[in-house]
Amino acid sequence: MSSVREHRFGTFVLPAGLESACGIMTTIFLYLDIRSLCNVQRSSLIQQLRKEFGSNDFERLRTKALQIDYEGRRSINEIRLSHPARRLYLLIEKYKREFLHGTPIVLACEHGRMDDVELFMNLHPYHKYITNRDVNGYRDDMTLKDMVSQVGRSSNGWSCTPLLIAAWNEHFQVVKYLIEQGEADPNIANSGGVNALHLAAWKSRTNTELIQLLLNNMSLDSINQQDNDGETPLDWCYDMNNSPIRQEIIALLRSKGGIASDRFIRYYDILPELV
Repeated sequence: MSSVREHRFGTFVLPAGLESACGIMTTIFLYLDIRSLCNVQRSSLIQQLRKEFGSNDFERLRTKALQIDYEGRRSINEIRLSHPARRLYLLIEKYKREFLHGTPIVLACEHGRMDDVELFMNLHPYHKYITNRDVNGYRDDMTLKDMVSQVGRSSNGWSCTPLLIAAWNEHFQVVKYLIEQGEADPNIANSGGVNALHLAAWKSRTNTELIQLLLNNMSLDSINQQDNDGETPLDWCYDMNNSPIRQEIIALLRSKGGIASDRFIRYYDILPELV
């Protein structure tokens, strides 16, 4: 019987037992980012381990991994392929292939793809490990709140935040998730002075729950934010919303302190039957 109790690789020491050594290495691999995993795979370490332990499948959790009901990762390749950074990289690539223009996270919000929105949010910390992070507007040390508040591009090239485009398309669940989980600020207006409430007051067609959500999370100043033409969200509803719930939206905005600009007040004083 061999008297060897440990194997040394410079200052790195592993127990002599193959199963124990494999278990330790696999645990270490799980804590590495994808770049480090690739570097380990290309290095001589695995070859040294195979030679020292006399095993050609050192990357696997051998006996445990071969069990039919085992649901964990079995090798470095599986760890690498399922790594969150790789998932984020592939998600961004999917949007690059599907759309000629646009920022991936903005596009996901534009089309109401809740699963992808959640993935972008949950995988946010892994942007720094991928090479296509700039496509998603990522900058070094960008927080999640920064990312969901950034100005990107929609599929038609419009400059907007994820929240603005979601409100434009009346995606209530996306807007709710961005505000509650991503701390997106509905008070933010774009360069044209337009905020999410402007868009919701114009585009809402089915119900008022999106507008109510925004109103609950906005200051009175933002509720009466004027765009570059001096128009408030209430003005936008008066002027452009022709849906069956128009009057309901007007009443809701007014109940929360919403006011019309002087121009619209004069106009609707003259033609009150249109209000």
